[in-house]
Amino acid sequence: MSDNSDLRNEEDNEAVQAVVDRVLSYQSGAPADTVRSELEKGLSEIGESRSEEWLTDNAARIRDADPAGA
Repeated sequence: MSDNSDLRNEEDNEAVQAVVDRVLSYQSGAPADTVRSELEKGLSEIGESRSEEWLTDNAARIRDADPAGA
């Protein structure tokens, strides 16, 4: 079982990390498209953006995360 700490402590920008944490908390195990949409929405709300690669990678990692570890 994973505590998902690799997702929780990766981003240098605190606001972006808060978006990742929020999406991880509510969307772990959800389809990657749903997770990606939530990441994009959260980033937009804080005036940030990330590359396609970042979005795809993090959406897949959150999708595959252990919900109990979130």
